[in-house]
Amino acid sequence: MALGRQLHDDGGEFASYFEDLLSRLDQEAGWCGVFWQRDPDGMAACLDGAEVPPWDVVQALLHDLAADHGTHAAERETALARTLHEAARTAHDARPGVRQLLGERLDLMLVERRYAAERQADLAARLPGAAPEDVERLRLDLAWARDDHERATARSAELRFRIEELERSAPSVAVSAGAEGAPDRPARASRRPRGARFAGVEAE
Repeated sequence: MALGRQLHDDGGEFASYFEDLLSRLDQEAGWCGVFWQRDPDGMAACLDGAEVPPWDVVQALLHDLAADHGTHAAERETALARTLHEAARTAHDARPGVRQLLGERLDLMLVERRYAAERQADLAARLPGAAPEDVERLRLDLAWARDDHERATARSAELRFRIEELERSAPSVAVSAGAEGAPDRPARASRRPRGARFAGVEAE
């Protein structure tokens, strides 16, 4: 997939940084490959500057960078990535209609979090009595379920924080806030994992 895209003015500096970060990674390996399989539209929107990726996505990509280029390279990037990410998030959230959108995304992410917790409990219960030939598959599925739950939890907290920031700046506007950071770095995204997408629940 081509990485060169026209950037929006708001949050454009982070989008440019995000594009540069991806250009240094194998698009089909590690977490980068997982995210392209899981939500290609979300990744493309982040490259366009139309969306800001959840912070856990940026962290995972920095993990890929550390694996490919060394931990020092990733450590140097983290502070810059955080600063640009926060600035882009602030610019994005200043747009009209964002409060309602964030509330809807939080509702969806809470559904995803609950589903991941239920799946994790089910897999953990099945594992002790599993046939030997099924144990490795169940362990892998359980690792993905745990990762899905951790990411949905982190994204729910991030969305809540963004909503609270908007409410503090405009307390008279009612916002729906809804009802309520993995396995080791994958070598290659050979299967489509389940779990939390950037903006909501993945269709079954």
